[in-house]
Amino acid sequence: MKFMRDVTPDQNSIDLKALIHDLIEFIKNPVQRIRILPDWNWSSLFIVQILVAIASGILASIIKMDFGFWFIARTIIAMPIVTTLMALLLTFFVYYYFQFFENRSESFRKILILIILSSIPFYIFQIASAYFAPISLIGFGFTAILAVIGLCENFGVEKKRAYTVVGVLFAIVLVTWISNRSF
Repeated sequence: MKFMRDVTPDQNSIDLKALIHDLIEFIKNPVQRIRILPDWNWSSLFIVQILVAIASGILASIIKMDFGFWFIARTIIAMPIVTTLMALLLTFFVYYYFQFFENRSESFRKILILIILSSIPFYIFQIASAYFAPISLIGFGFTAILAVIGLCENFGVEKKRAYTVVGVLFAIVLVTWISNRSF
């Protein structure tokens, strides 16, 4: 049997109105919305990731009143690249967790959707981090809670294992955050 690639023209199209609706509904009730992940295509995934990162950076810069050259370099160029790479890294971590510890394969795209959606509280709290740096950890705590719920509800991971996986990730973020504050 030959496998043929789907060349449907609308497969990679982005329905911006639907994305915005999904995000608004997610922000209104994140716990309910993380239980059933939307079926976004790759283009939509990266658009959401990049736009949320840029919006978070712009709002943080407005609060700090920081609009120089570094504003553009940090907010519009560096932040979307770094956060997208981090989302992909976390997705790889969870993907290989399934491979090695659950002995099964899960959709990389579906895991990335979980990572991107569960990260939204982090981006929201990150806005105020210039005035109270530990608030980033509070945002990541909410992100961790959503990730546990998403792992259990969408991938059938046992709660204990989900807490362990997300706890390891939270510990890595905490150590990284503390080490960055030390320098």
